[in-house]
Amino acid sequence: MISIITVNYNGKRWLKRFFDSFLNQTYDNFELIFVDNDSTDDSVDFIKEKYFDNRVKVIKSEKNLGFAGGNNLGISVARGDYLLLINNDTWVDEDFLEKIRLFYDKSSYCVVSPVVIPYYSEDRFIEKEKKYNIDFLGHPFISCDVKKFFYLSGACLFCKKDFYLRTGGLDNDFFMYFEETDWFWRLRLFGYTFGTASGVFFHHEGGGGSNGIKYKNFLWRNQNNLQMLLKNYSVITLLFLLPIYFLLNILESVYFIITANPRISYSYYQGWLFNLSNIRKIWKKRKLIQERRVVGDIKVFKEMYLGFAKLNHLLLYLKK
Repeated sequence: MISIITVNYNGKRWLKRFFDSFLNQTYDNFELIFVDNDSTDDSVDFIKEKYFDNRVKVIKSEKNLGFAGGNNLGISVARGDYLLLINNDTWVDEDFLEKIRLFYDKSSYCVVSPVVIPYYSEDRFIEKEKKYNIDFLGHPFISCDVKKFFYLSGACLFCKKDFYLRTGGLDNDFFMYFEETDWFWRLRLFGYTFGTASGVFFHHEGGGGSNGIKYKNFLWRNQNNLQMLLKNYSVITLLFLLPIYFLLNILESVYFIITANPRISYSYYQGWLFNLSNIRKIWKKRKLIQERRVVGDIKVFKEMYLGFAKLNHLLLYLKK
């Protein structure tokens, strides 16, 4: 059985197309677990009234657990041998489950992600596929013009449930941002392989309310970026990289002070404080990772984007 898990927060506008596409699959051995992160719209009532189906399970959390926490809540009740973690602002063709299960079973990958298609497009032609990478400071660099990828998009992931649990999956302490990056970094350290399910497509809107200069977005990114570095790098590498990381944080915070964004500036220091106050917990998780790792940092560096991702973001911003 495939357990399909989607996390929702005020996403009612996406749900009809999402549910219609999955409840009309050619592959019918699945359950659909809908995790609502304490939405303030009537998403839950809509699903309960519109999709009364024994394949649909609705879980309403009493608080917003974030992306990782919401998925892990769904996984805790999942009965399938396979997991499909997929965003709610997506839809798929009727043979999607059949194709991705077949691809996965024939491949040597431990985790796969299908090829993303724009939400409103019916075209299957992809000139260049996006590659998801990071630089040595963990900053994301997503482009069609790079050859290597470091992680897969968390918008849609397929793997075996026991593998997800054995490797720790998404970290609940990453409320939003970097949760899939952190997991795939860990998988690299453990020596596992993952990749794109070529010929399997899903439609994704993306973006949602996460774009732009917003305080909470910066706060979560700053908290989680540093968490990720502390967990996955060796001590020697951290001693070299952390001074660079903190210096760039200070320069960026000064920039936001100058541009009259004091809350954004403060979010950098809040990110430091979050990690400092949770350092024992983070170090405990780090210890488990470092004990299991079979791949060194030099090999990991070779898979990263060779440059400063934030510099590229700045140049693109100035160009626009």
